[in-house]
Amino acid sequence: MMKLAIVMRSLAKWRFRILKLATIKDIPTERFNRLVNDLVAAGWKSTYTYDGFDAWIDYGKIVLKRDGSKLTLEWDNWTEGSVEGPSALIARIAAEANLTVSSEWRWAEYDGAFQGRA
Repeated sequence: MMKLAIVMRSLAKWRFRILKLATIKDIPTERFNRLVNDLVAAGWKSTYTYDGFDAWIDYGKIVLKRDGSKLTLEWDNWTEGSVEGPSALIARIAAEANLTVSSEWRWAEYDGAFQGRA
């Protein structure tokens, strides 16, 4: 099972690089909520909202689309908010909100927890 997790995480990171995505990580909850509201007010349309039993308690996800672009916004109660999307778009959003851009997939920093367990 652990080998499958390693393969799946590797595929996610590969997808991230191939599609030239970027992410804004570790956005404090209140700031994340403001950012979601600001994006919706700017014309982004919600096409998916996670509604599982733990929605917005342990985990939340919203997918926003506008003009052919897609943003994936995720929140959890450990690392708080993140926004993933095309690099250029994420760079603009980060600059406007004074946030930091990462060229890594949101969960990449946790890969060390999986190494050597297979």
